[in-house]
Amino acid sequence: MSQIQAPVQSVKSLIQALAIAVVLAITILLVAVLPAEYGIDPTGLGEKIGLTELAAPAENVSSVEVAACDEGASVQQNMVKIIVPAMSGVEYKFHINKSETLEYSWKTNGGSLYFDFHGEPQGDTTGYFKSYKEATMRMDSGSHTIPFTGSHGWYWKNESSKAVTVILETKGVYKIIGFR
Repeated sequence: MSQIQAPVQSVKSLIQALAIAVVLAITILLVAVLPAEYGIDPTGLGEKIGLTELAAPAENVSSVEVAACDEGASVQQNMVKIIVPAMSGVEYKFHINKSETLEYSWKTNGGSLYFDFHGEPQGDTTGYFKSYKEATMRMDSGSHTIPFTGSHGWYWKNESSKAVTVILETKGVYKIIGFR
């Protein structure tokens, strides 16, 4: 009975391919997976391409249904950090009663974002919304008297290849809905 031996060249090629695959897997782990999933960035590249921001703990990520603001509710002031991932959009909302005034200021960590500051009437099922301001900017501030009771807030769209952080400061009588 004769035995067939694998050519030595094939064994060397297989070992080389395996070594290359292991090096590539370790590189991907160090450059992409650890920064994006765990915030660990041993090479520093994860931060440069915005992957470490993906690992930041999400703030108020769940959607919350809220009742109307109480008549005797007091003015509150809040600040929230919102991460808008690369090539993605995020919506952040408040429940505000008609005729209340919302004061706001937001700025990014450097990147410009398309935004739509808008409101949706409470109980509306048609999909209607009213845009108050739309633009592409790095920051915005102002105050707005709310024309109807419902959810009001911002949609930010990041068309860049790097995550952008928004710091939003608000003051008024409202209930925070958060991310939608």
